[in-house]
Amino acid sequence: MEEPSRYGTAAPAFAGMAARASRREPITYTVNDAAAVSGLSRATLYRLAADGRLRLVKVGSRTLVDATSLRALLGVAA
Repeated sequence: MEEPSRYGTAAPAFAGMAARASRREPITYTVNDAAAVSGLSRATLYRLAADGRLRLVKVGSRTLVDATSLRALLGVAA
């Protein structure tokens, strides 16, 4: 049974986030980390993003690679 949060019942959208967090799967990678785990170069990742095939997220001055987008591109199940 799901424990209520101090803000009320957790929204269904957050249920998936909790499951992912328990498995320690990242939701984003730095560009360097994405290059390391995928075997693609940084330049290739930026080119794929420019082509609309990979989602990048800006957080302040940092550029992060959306992990779901990277897995989909590589054809890897979550």
